[in-house]
Amino acid sequence: MEQIELRLEAVERRLGIETGSAPPALLAASLPAQENSLSDTGALAALAGKSLLGLAAAYLLRALTESGTLPPAAGVGLGLVYALAWLVWAARSPASEELDVSLRALTSALILGPLLWEAHLRFQATTSWQTAGILTLFSVAALAISWRKNQTAVALIGSLAGLGMSAAFLLRTHDVVPYGAALLGLALAVEASACLDYYLGERWVVAFFANLAVLLATYVATRPPGALDGYPAVSRGTALALQLSLLLVYLASTIVRTLLRHCHISVFELAQASLAAVIALWGALVLAEGHPRAVLAAGVFCLALGAVCYLISICFLARHAGSERNFWSYATFGLAFVLAGCWLLAPASWRAALWAALALVCPAAGRALLRLHAGVYAVLALAASGLAARANAGFLGTVPHPGAPLPPSWWFVAAGAVAASAIPLLHKPPQGENGIRRVADFLLAASGFWALAAAGALAAAPLCRNAAGANPARDFCPTALTFILSALAAASAADFGRWQRPELKWLAWLLALIATYKLLVQDLQHALAFGMVLSLLVYGAVLIWLPRLMRTPARHESH
Repeated sequence: MEQIELRLEAVERRLGIETGSAPPALLAASLPAQENSLSDTGALAALAGKSLLGLAAAYLLRALTESGTLPPAAGVGLGLVYALAWLVWAARSPASEELDVSLRALTSALILGPLLWEAHLRFQATTSWQTAGILTLFSVAALAISWRKNQTAVALIGSLAGLGMSAAFLLRTHDVVPYGAALLGLALAVEASACLDYYLGERWVVAFFANLAVLLATYVATRPPGALDGYPAVSRGTALALQLSLLLVYLASTIVRTLLRHCHISVFELAQASLAAVIALWGALVLAEGHPRAVLAAGVFCLALGAVCYLISICFLARHAGSERNFWSYATFGLAFVLAGCWLLAPASWRAALWAALALVCPAAGRALLRLHAGVYAVLALAASGLAARANAGFLGTVPHPGAPLPPSWWFVAAGAVAASAIPLLHKPPQGENGIRRVADFLLAASGFWALAAAGALAAAPLCRNAAGANPARDFCPTALTFILSALAAASAADFGRWQRPELKWLAWLLALIATYKLLVQDLQHALAFGMVLSLLVYGAVLIWLPRLMRTPARHESH
């Protein structure tokens, strides 16, 4: 307004029109500083006086109710209307008057809080469900009426007042279900407001208390005898409903904001959606006490949710510019849910086979992150199948122990790991290849070569000493395992020389390092003298030839 008045004065001066008195803003600026200070102090005192008068009227309602002049229900109803009136007055105030708005909203909360406390705990005029409903209504009303002018102070004070009073009533009455439901209702209102781009600052406070309420309800529903005797019983079905409500509120909010509103997913949404999923799944299994049907339902739910996250990330987010953060988040959720679903549903053999298949499928999307997921699946498949444990026992143990042959079904995992390790060789590395892709290719290559190492260790089992140690000819096992490691290191170096993939170079030197360790802890201790000679000859030859194998393309280019 000051700028408009100054420009209007300039126009009048140019047209020759006599200007009137100075604009009010300029007059206010010309007042002495002491007078402005006194004016501000007087305005603050007036605002405080209005708030105290409002509280006095609230205490009058309390006195009338306590004396019996007003029935308790009428006193509570009038008090709620009176508190909402102050809240509406705060919302209708100009947004520039921040102090006025804040004091009026705070007065509204101070009117409602003591009134409900007395009505519920002293007069028993309201039940726990009625008190929880009033608190939810007050907070939702504060959020709703603040949307028009985007008055953050009204939304903040109203929601935090409802949050604090719900928590206080829960701790005082030990009635978990109604006040837990009130906290979830407040969480829903806050998340709905956030989906409309209002009131984004304090979502984590509401989420924190909602999480605690659901965890407390789960504990009360499954408490051992003698624990928390002062808390009313909570049925398992009610606790499960609270868990699912928590999950749905925050999953729906995240989906709406990221997919429909096209907002970047925030750290809060990542953390809270993950935490809500963990609380819901863990709580459901605890409530069902590990019942097979509950485990089956939780596993199917995780697999379905993981598949949906992968489809959203690949089919929608990967094709839109500026959605990289959301793509990463949804793909990571997909990985976590798929792993959890496989762990809940399938035995180790089936898990290993499924993860080996996923290691083959994920790189088809052509994204570096999904190739990294393929590497994770390949490593987990080796671990679940027992191939990694067999290779570790054969090559890293102080005594070579290839172990008994694996069932035929496990060899599918080895074949899948080897096939997945060959996928990076089928695609030319892009320009400016990033570190994620290199780490992913290294995991794929390492899993494939370690699966081959496990197969070689099992093939060398006949050369190992039997349990009674009666056949000394079987002491050639350490030498045979050294041959296998040396051959794999040479093969990795040769592949690097041909394909120029950095992960193959890293793997070649890593295998050579493992061979060095094996010579020290196995061959020197357990190999025959002639076998030790062969081990040193092969290992030395590999160390000589590794750099030459890696320089093969450069030599050809020079010719």
